[in-house]
Amino acid sequence: MGLLCLRQAREGGVSKLASSATVYNEILQRRPDLHALLCKPIPRSRFGEEAGGEHVVYDLPVFGLRDGKLTSHFSLTYIESAQLLPATRKLTDAEQDAIRMLLAVAEEVCFEMRFAPGDIQLLNNHVIYHGRTAFQDDASTGQDRMLMRLWLSVPNSRALPEDHVVLWGDVREGQPRGGIAQPATVIA
Repeated sequence: MGLLCLRQAREGGVSKLASSATVYNEILQRRPDLHALLCKPIPRSRFGEEAGGEHVVYDLPVFGLRDGKLTSHFSLTYIESAQLLPATRKLTDAEQDAIRMLLAVAEEVCFEMRFAPGDIQLLNNHVIYHGRTAFQDDASTGQDRMLMRLWLSVPNSRALPEDHVVLWGDVREGQPRGGIAQPATVIA
C-alpha cells in the first residue's frame, strides 16, 4: 500500500508503523498461550466489502504462515464490527486478552512519523501494521488532512495463507490481488 500526503492536519495524524514479525515474536516469547489464540480463527466483518462481497462475517487468524513466511492481518475495527452482529461467535476472555496484548506490544515497538506534504509511505500490509493518532483539521487555514491511498498488486507477490482468499481472492504467488469490492460509481 502507498500513501501520499497532500495536506497535513492542524494537529495529530501521526503515522504509526510496527513490524508484525516483531509483534509475533514478542507475544510468542512473553505469552505463548495468547500467541496460540492469535493463530486461530477470529471473527471479522467488513460488512460485505471483502472479495465478492458475500462474506459479512468471516473467520481469519491474526497470524498465519505459508511456506515459512508470516502473514498478519489485524484490524480491531473489523473484529469489533463482527462482535456487533448477533449471529457472530463472541470472543472469549482469553482471546480479548490476546488482542489487548497485540495492541500493547505493537504500541511498544512502533515507529512514529509525521507526514509533510509530498511525503510518500510504501509498505507491505501483510507484514507491517499501520495506524495513526487522532487528528484535528482546520480547513480555514488549509490544514485539513488529505492523503491519497494507493493499493499496489505487484507481479512478484508471495503466496499468502489459504484462509486469506476471503480478503484477496487469489492467494497464489505472483497473482494480482483484489479484495475490497467497490460499488460502481456513476459520474453525471
